[in-house]
Amino acid sequence: MKKRYFVAALPLLAYCLSAGCGKEKDTASFSVMTYNIAGLPEPVSGSKPATNTTVIGRLCNTIDIVHVQEDFHYHDSFLLHDRHPYQTPFMGEAFYGDGLNTFSAFPIHDFSRTQWTDCADFDCFTPKGFSYSRIEVAPGMPVDFYNVHTNAKSYEAALVARQKNTRQLCEYIKSHSAGRPVIVMGDMNSRYTRVGDSIRNVLDLGFKDVWIELVRGGNIPLQDGQPLENCGENGDGRTRYDCEKVDKIFYRSGTDIEIYPVTYILDSRRYYYRQNDTLPLSDHWPAFAVFKARRRN
Repeated sequence: MKKRYFVAALPLLAYCLSAGCGKEKDTASFSVMTYNIAGLPEPVSGSKPATNTTVIGRLCNTIDIVHVQEDFHYHDSFLLHDRHPYQTPFMGEAFYGDGLNTFSAFPIHDFSRTQWTDCADFDCFTPKGFSYSRIEVAPGMPVDFYNVHTNAKSYEAALVARQKNTRQLCEYIKSHSAGRPVIVMGDMNSRYTRVGDSIRNVLDLGFKDVWIELVRGGNIPLQDGQPLENCGENGDGRTRYDCEKVDKIFYRSGTDIEIYPVTYILDSRRYYYRQNDTLPLSDHWPAFAVFKARRRN
């Protein structure tokens, strides 16, 4: 894992002071984010990554552990202002890389990438899949992290490929993370409401969805084909009961370490061209959470 000289601790420190992050002997608090940064080359990208990626890289400094998807053609722009001391190795641009990268304030161990065995149409042009890493959120408190980007679209072939993607991910988690605390984040391209999506398979492994737990009080949406699109105006406050996005954060405690979320935010005014603008920096919204971890007695 590449380690870089950490020259900007103040943004992370400021965030932790506001969010309550910190470490005691048997506890830790840490912030996470998942963000599809739309890094395909312009004009194929759904955003303006040639301009926006360097801004996103600077903004991400306030988060302890960042998973990005579609980090393809503008990776160097992201690194211009990103100051996380640990990062996963860049795999390459589209057609060669999977677009998955992790930036962390904590040491990253045992990193690996896994390509999907199934895909559909345009998703087959790049080796999409998921990455695995074990990150120490405090000394002696490792958490297994998965960064995921499944097959897109909702026509029949895409749905079938995504069902198989989810099944492949679940099988890997069962064999590699048994008994361990786990956080799964990424662009799942799935909705609980969409008929044919199998995102509930992740919940069947004992995971919980941060949005469902903290916003919906544990109430899983019906799979009735009626999307939850009441996402409100731009900026903070988009974390709504009836606003579902395909970008998910799942978590599960381990045998020796318990993890649980205390904060969830979907979108932020900071991730727009200007604070009161309606144009986001990507065609996806960032999803944030603050977790606490503690050793079980």
